[in-house]
Order: sequence, then structure tokens, then C-alpha cells
Amino acid sequence: MKSRALALSLTFALAACGGGGSSGGMGSLPSSGTSQLSVTMMDAPIQLSGITVTAVNLGIDKVEAVGNGSAATVLQSYSSPNVVNILNYTSTANALNFSGTIPSGRYQQIRLLLDTATTTISYTQNGTTYTDVPLTVPSATQGGFGNATSTDSGDGAGTAGVKVNVSLDAQAGTTYGFVLDFNAGQSIVDTGGGNFVMKPVIVATAVAQSGSLSGTVLNQAGTPVTSAEVEATQNGTVINAGITDANGNFTIDALPAGSYTLIVENSYTTQAGAQVTATGNDAAVGVTLTVTTAATVTVGQTTVVPTIVD
Repeated sequence: MKSRALALSLTFALAACGGGGSSGGMGSLPSSGTSQLSVTMMDAPIQLSGITVTAVNLGIDKVEAVGNGSAATVLQSYSSPNVVNILNYTSTANALNFSGTIPSGRYQQIRLLLDTATTTISYTQNGTTYTDVPLTVPSATQGGFGNATSTDSGDGAGTAGVKVNVSLDAQAGTTYGFVLDFNAGQSIVDTGGGNFVMKPVIVATAVAQSGSLSGTVLNQAGTPVTSAEVEATQNGTVINAGITDANGNFTIDALPAGSYTLIVENSYTTQAGAQVTATGNDAAVGVTLTVTTAATVTVGQTTVVPTIVD
């Protein structure tokens, strides 16, 4: 059972910038022709109990846009897996970027095809370093935040498909973009015996609406609270969340425009099913703090919230 340790109400606005892409509504069907689509993918630091994670390697075969009443449209593909450590990409200024031309039309998902042999985790535990340990990706629907992410059996042996829901009506001659937060901290479960499962949790937001929050969670003595979950919520619904690292720092990416309540959880279950308890916190029961100063977030930038005392 989750224990709410701290709630922080924070009002902020995300402003659109010129030239950014956006998702369309679900009105009339787009006209014929082609559109441009870009996908920016990043991650926040990952914290697993008793383990220092140094790499979450994704072997990316291709990135696709799914919809338009036909087969998926390839945005970008690789002759051999493009192996990337997603932990190295932490902001829109330092992120993975995929782009391509798509037929104009209606799209419901972005899909990453992963090579399972090169999708791995590296970590240190009890002074021993483990490199390129396989990450198993089961073929099952994963609820995630907003029930946005699902997995499939890929395009053949040795592959897995990871799909995140979007809403895009692509009009001819227009450029669109999405920010994807590949939330490794919510996605990976240590099942014991050196085995790890990844049930991907990805949040997608249109570039023209997307901003980030970051901050620090400390205890009353001013030392870091580690492995706490910081949730950005609206009307009781978690939109996205970050997990505090060894320094108490967190980042929450891919947040749409709006007003949020930040909630810090010291005891929680990740979206992938891992049981986690924070360390270093003083609070054992819920405490609510309200920040009266509004924070304005500019698209593509990160707004730093006041330090949270837990």
C-alpha cells in the first residue's frame, strides 16, 4: 500500500515556442500529401534499491509511426542495432532524435523496435560490476501512466516492439514533434539472481506543449532523500513521475501545459511492479505544502521547483 509522504502544490504554465511541432485534434481527416515528424527521447536518472545502475542500453532497430489505416511508417531505421545508453540522454538539449517523412493522416502510436540481444543493463552491486546483463522485455500490455505504453513480440525472433500512445492528425506540409520520456526507473524490475525485466513506461507529449520540472528532496537535516517517487498529478491522476537519485535530485519530463500537484512517495510500487522504499526521509505520514509563487516553464526548458523537505 502506498504511503503519501508529502504533497507539494505547484502552479505553472508551459509556453509554446515558434516552429515546434504539435499533435492535432481528432476532427476532420487530414488531407493527402506528406508531413514531417520528429521524436525526441530522453530519460531521468534511475535508482534501484541496493544497485548503482550505470547503463540501460537500448538496441534500436527502427522507430515507426503507427496509424493512418495501414502498415507502420518507418521514421528511422538502422542496418544493425543502434545501441544507446538511455541514461546519457537527460534533457531536450541532450536527447535522442529521430525524424522522417510520413504520409499525412491520423496516427495513434510511436513504436520502437528493439533488438533483445543488445537491450541490456549494467550496474554495480556490493562492489562488483556487472556489464550488459540481458533485459527481458515481455510481450504484454503495460499500464504505465495513463495506460500509454504496450509491448509486442516485435518483427521476428530476437526483437520486441515498444509502443506509446499519441494523438496526431498530420496535415500535409506541416512539421510535428513529440517528446518521449523513457522512464527507466519505472520500467525495470530486479527479479533476483541477476535477472532483470523491463516493462517499458513511456510518456509522450507534443513538443508545442512539453516542459519539464526538476528539484531536490532533502530531509530536515538537509541531506538527500534517495529513491523517493515524485509524482506530477492533475485531479488525482499521475501524469508522469521521477525518482530521486543519490543526491535527492529528480526530473519529471514530458509534462503538458497545466497546473500540477507534486506528491512525494516514500513507499510505493513502480509501474513495472517493483516495491521501493525511500531512504533518508524524516516524514512517515502525509504532509501538504503549498507553494504560492507560480513557476513558468518555457517549452524545451526545465523549471526548477523549490527544495522539498521530506
